[in-house]
Amino acid sequence: MQDSRVIEIDGVFLGAAVALPDDRGWRIVVADARVGRLEGTIAPSLQDVRRLARQAYQAARIVPVLVGV
Repeated sequence: MQDSRVIEIDGVFLGAAVALPDDRGWRIVVADARVGRLEGTIAPSLQDVRRLARQAYQAARIVPVLVGV
């Protein structure tokens, strides 16, 4: 059976990290469109998965400010 971990940032469920065989890393399975670009990404560690998810989630939360419109 494969090992998997929940990816949650700031209380928001973003998806899961699924362990690859032979300690080859973790594959990201996305459940939230804000981090959709990470679907299928392979990271070497859970720490890397969480870092990537946090970066993508925070980038998606930024609302551009239009000046002079």
